[in-house]
Amino acid sequence: MPVIFASGISGRRDKIFILANSMMTKLQDLHDFLSRVPLFSSVPADQIREIAGSFTKEVYHKGDVICRQGEPGDSMYVILSGIVSVFKEAVGQKSFVCELKRGNFFGEMSLLSGAHRNSTVEASLDVTVFCLARENFDILLKTNKSVGLYLSRCYAKRMSVEAEIGAHQSLAPTFYAVSATGPELGVSYFLYSVSFHISDESHKRVVVIEPHLEADRIMEKYDLTRIECPDRGLFRLLPPDSYQSADIHWYEHVSGFHVLQLRTGFSDRLSEIMPVLMAGLKESYDVVFFNLTHCLNDMERLFVRLCDRTLLLIHNTKEKLGEVRSRLSTIETICGTSAFLGRIRVGVSHLYGEKGVARRELQQRLGLSETPGIWVDRSELAINDRIDTYKCFPVRGPRAVAREIAGIRLGLALGAGGARGWAHIGVLKVLEEAGIHIDMISGTSMGALVGGIYAATASVEKLKQSTIDLILTHSDTRKKIFDYTFPRQGLLRGKKAAQLVRKAVNNADFMDLMIPTYLVGVDILNEEEVIFETGDVTDAVRSSIAIPAVFSPFKHQGRWMVDGGLLNPVPVDVLLRKGADMVIAVCIESKPSEAAPPKKNPSIKQIISQTISIVHGRATSDFVKNADLVLYPDVGAYAWDDFHQGIALMRHGMEECFERLPDIQKMIADKQNSDQAY
Repeated sequence: MPVIFASGISGRRDKIFILANSMMTKLQDLHDFLSRVPLFSSVPADQIREIAGSFTKEVYHKGDVICRQGEPGDSMYVILSGIVSVFKEAVGQKSFVCELKRGNFFGEMSLLSGAHRNSTVEASLDVTVFCLARENFDILLKTNKSVGLYLSRCYAKRMSVEAEIGAHQSLAPTFYAVSATGPELGVSYFLYSVSFHISDESHKRVVVIEPHLEADRIMEKYDLTRIECPDRGLFRLLPPDSYQSADIHWYEHVSGFHVLQLRTGFSDRLSEIMPVLMAGLKESYDVVFFNLTHCLNDMERLFVRLCDRTLLLIHNTKEKLGEVRSRLSTIETICGTSAFLGRIRVGVSHLYGEKGVARRELQQRLGLSETPGIWVDRSELAINDRIDTYKCFPVRGPRAVAREIAGIRLGLALGAGGARGWAHIGVLKVLEEAGIHIDMISGTSMGALVGGIYAATASVEKLKQSTIDLILTHSDTRKKIFDYTFPRQGLLRGKKAAQLVRKAVNNADFMDLMIPTYLVGVDILNEEEVIFETGDVTDAVRSSIAIPAVFSPFKHQGRWMVDGGLLNPVPVDVLLRKGADMVIAVCIESKPSEAAPPKKNPSIKQIISQTISIVHGRATSDFVKNADLVLYPDVGAYAWDDFHQGIALMRHGMEECFERLPDIQKMIADKQNSDQAY
């Protein structure tokens, strides 16, 4: 009996061990999958392991309804395999919206808004999804701010599309609470500079609410002129005894933004009427800033709660990090769950302290949703509290914040195509000479090479000098691009191309780039798209240009990487996910009818590259459909390896962009004059 009993115990232990091991394997598989989903791309690996345990796996057969329009939203779904179709239903009619595939997610809008589901999702094929229930979704937002920021951007984009389809309505945030973690960080310089650029570039109506009256001489320093109340109707809803006209001063800047100063500050009397006043302000202005002090009193806490967004200018020195954490914690408590949906934005001021903490370290130590930008840099204007009215390029500091708030950020998506990608340089030259400033860049394959170097220099002349000026003959191509190897994985090692890039970008990290840039590669073993936005720029470019069987695959960040054009030949979607408000796509892959005539005896290199070119070209139309404008330089007569034809290819890019320049300028003007911002 003891032996039998022991044998039974041993058997049960074996079964428990097998079951536990199976569960751990499934959890690891889910972890590996989630780590490649764009939604979780910024989440640390240890947190993804925790997140994975909150999901449940569900399987649906073709034709099954996963969720139905009008039902309460109680979960979000991430697609592991298969395809789903999204439909809108109205008056008995069902209209197709889009298809979603592996790595896409749905169901989050009803969780974010609290409304019932606004569309029906059906399985187009057999589908496996991972489901996250509402209670776990709320925990996810609180513990992973980058996920909340990503979702908030997706939510804003989807809502804006629905607003365009349906009745016109303003979905833009209106009220912004602006403060700093100390009085020496230049918050007034920052706020007035942001207001100037919004007014000057987007024609939106802006007002800054100040809690106290400054002497006229101080306001004159900001080039603000005293005016009469621009809108007497602004106070029509207020009780007549709730304010005194003498307690209110108005100022105007030549760019058009207003400043409203209140002698009584945020008094108890004013707090009772402020919600009513804010309703009036919303009718008269598109953007309303509240300039709060570095010490949040009870009234200022009310404004943080009432405002749509909070902008916080922070110290970045080690001795001040405790105060920064305390302020962030306070604001998050005031805002509640919405604090984790991109409602709080943080930027760094360099006016205090000689040596600060690196911004990437700040993100990690403060648990921020994204790497904070430099909102105030040490300059004569900032130190002397003078508005920065210069339209700087690269776009940075207050102007970058202003363009985000105004909803006028321009993204440039540079496509794949081998040597034909030199045409991208021509496009950049025309945009640069026309004064069209790019806010962000995405690039695939040759687009990654050109985009990465341009982002590091912000100069077409420097880009040209470090690329096409060095490769003027076939001999130059062999010396500086082609490094042949025994073709076990590819004909070319790719080291020469990487050396060219490394020298051009001066060993840059993504944090060193002057323009935010996102480069696309493909994990060949897992068939996954990878977006590079951190780490070594050269390695990211080398990953993206690895045309299969031409360039050897490149191992980067633990993955074997090949040409990003296999899955995303023109990465428009990447820019939209990163918050671009309008996107210009540049397609350089020739159409089949425009391709260079094949040689009688093509080499293996030519056969492989032509195959990739056909794949890129046929897929391009699907990837550019969400761009606002698409450029097609006439490069069909050139081969993928005509790197020595850089001058001619650049000229074709210039010709195409110059011809479309009126359309580009109109697109930007229409966006600047639009009431819609994100």
